[in-house]
Amino acid sequence: MRRSSYRALLVALGLLFGFGMEADTGMARAGSASALEQSMGDIQWGWSPKQVYRQLKKEIEASYQEPISKTTDAIEEDRIRHKMAEETREIRDSYLEFDGTPSAYDSGYLKGEFTHKNGESLLRVRTENTQDFFFFINDRLWKRYRAFDASVFEGASFADFGSALQKRYGKAKTKSGVRTPGTPSTQWLEWKQPRVLARAVDNNEFYGFYCLILEDPKTVAQLGKLRKNKADEAEAGGGLVDMVEEQSDEDQNADIADRITGEIRRHDSPDVVDQK
Repeated sequence: MRRSSYRALLVALGLLFGFGMEADTGMARAGSASALEQSMGDIQWGWSPKQVYRQLKKEIEASYQEPISKTTDAIEEDRIRHKMAEETREIRDSYLEFDGTPSAYDSGYLKGEFTHKNGESLLRVRTENTQDFFFFINDRLWKRYRAFDASVFEGASFADFGSALQKRYGKAKTKSGVRTPGTPSTQWLEWKQPRVLARAVDNNEFYGFYCLILEDPKTVAQLGKLRKNKADEAEAGGGLVDMVEEQSDEDQNADIADRITGEIRRHDSPDVVDQK
């Protein structure tokens, strides 16, 4: 890969993951967070869906403060505020509990990242080039799955992508094979640290993106006990296409979303007590 293209890749990664181009060992100094941990931002393992949602909402609102403050046109300000509200609403309405009901997530690239009927759920956040999936078990955050379009990196290969990540996060182990029965063979990189496990996965051939998956080691160690029910083969839709493009004007999970976010829109929805 040419040096200029590699530098462009580092810049793109910095914009998407929130780090600079300087090399890093990836390991935490005593009492400090590693680069992988820092990529989580202010969000912490163990947070409830409500806590994660409110942090994401706070970040979105902060990103709109400058354009709102700069506009002097009331109509334009209203348009900006409406767009901001739509972004937060989309996160709130993305909340899904894996209660055995078939969904598009049961096939495609998220297959194997969760199970049904074990108290698991997720929130999704979309940006122009990425999708973040926050996974919970018993209302505690334990995984973040970030998928982003490989075209962002100007055709960089997974090897280039992996090299750029290791420049920041430190040396990783290279692996390949079928991670979950019924899914395509792929290749990935693994990092293991005391407070975070990470995988960079090549899903470009089948789905058109690379991804970085962060997990809480303590929860991973307990998954066998937490997942008491065996995974059912739920009927699924069309995988990635359904997940990305499937939209509905009907808010089928409104009550669930309201309970999670605390933003009650229906009078028959129960009140929610903040989880600390």
